[in-house]
Amino acid sequence: MTSSKAPLGVLLTGGMGTRLRPLTPTLPKSLVPLLNKPLVSYGLDLLAQMGLTELVVVVGGADPLTAQCALDNAPAGTTVSIAEQPTPKGSGDAVISVGDALDGRDVVVLAVDTVLRGADDDLRAQLAAWQRSDCAAWLPLAVTDHPQDFGIAVVEDERVIALEEKPANPRSNLACVAVWMLRPLVIERLRTNPIINPKGESDLTATIGALLDEGASVGGAAFDGAWLDGGSLVGLLAAQTAMLAELPAVVFTNGTTSEVEDEHIVRSQLQGSVLLGADVQLTDCVLGPDVVVGEGARLTGVRLQRALVAPGAVVEGGEYHDVVITPSGEIASTV
Repeated sequence: MTSSKAPLGVLLTGGMGTRLRPLTPTLPKSLVPLLNKPLVSYGLDLLAQMGLTELVVVVGGADPLTAQCALDNAPAGTTVSIAEQPTPKGSGDAVISVGDALDGRDVVVLAVDTVLRGADDDLRAQLAAWQRSDCAAWLPLAVTDHPQDFGIAVVEDERVIALEEKPANPRSNLACVAVWMLRPLVIERLRTNPIINPKGESDLTATIGALLDEGASVGGAAFDGAWLDGGSLVGLLAAQTAMLAELPAVVFTNGTTSEVEDEHIVRSQLQGSVLLGADVQLTDCVLGPDVVVGEGARLTGVRLQRALVAPGAVVEGGEYHDVVITPSGEIASTV
């Protein structure tokens, strides 16, 4: 049954971020911006919205930036502490890097590049259902059109009966979304006998699968809401487009700065969904739809559609679509 202590929230921010290059590794994955807000902030908010008040952020040993950002973005009513995973040895190793704070606790683990929208009530309900159950672990799940690309759960009456990693012939379309609810039994297994994947990493989902095969109960259910991938350039732009659709569209044309009363926007047009960070300077630009420009960026003579411009980027000239522009101005196409 559930621990007598309140559940602990753990946010995993490590990893190499290879799918987000060239934004990484110069910018830690956790600080990659989505609507000009770092991914780590979304993760902390989601754990807080689930009702968790004690949160631990696991940072990589080579990451000097995430810890302070996490502390600065602690949601109201929560306490945030930092744990370090010195080297990237997988999700299971990242969890046990939290140390003694895990002892005797139910734990909710979230990967920083998982962005869930419109799922707060459902995830709180799933957390409550898990705590009422005898399940050693619980997996919130999402329907996917590409089950061959994900860890897939086969579920009957909110009980997981099989876990398959990227199955060639999937028996289900319910994907694990990198949210794991773990009882002390799972934590102990991660500490003493985790499953090591072919990359040599301690694999959290595979370890849960091994416990399942050994007779442990694992629960799971699909959640209502959107599952967005913040861990790849393609996913990041798709998430940006989906979230911009929730905001009021910005549409204006200015021939002189006085028309918009903004000295930083000169002879430029914003069309459709566009979000500008603080201190952005635009000259002779046409932006939109679906463009986000980070704080302090400087754009001159640029036309952009479906683009993310990182903070501080300087770009002169060119017409681009479906791109991510790094702080150094490197332009990476996602098509």
